[in-house]
Amino acid sequence: MFYKVKEVIPEPGCRLRLVFNDGRVFVCDLKPVIEQGGVFASLKDERFFSEVKIRGRGRYLEWPGGIDFCADALRVDGVEVSADMDKRHSTIQI
Repeated sequence: MFYKVKEVIPEPGCRLRLVFNDGRVFVCDLKPVIEQGGVFASLKDERFFSEVKIRGRGRYLEWPGGIDFCADALRVDGVEVSADMDKRHSTIQI
């Protein structure tokens, strides 16, 4: 199955809260990937990290400069959380 991200909420600590088109919510910790450096090093900056956009009709997330992550991989690597959890952070929706 191909998953699609409906909403992305950047959180402190290099995490993303993702709402998928089936209503399930996952939190993805990108810190381990970012700490590897290379192309992902710029994501350490919280301001830059918050510039994430949903692209490809929800099939991937992208940052300026072409840094991207596939929705399927994020869902597999993420941890499912309750959809009712407090959303105090700003949201970016498609």
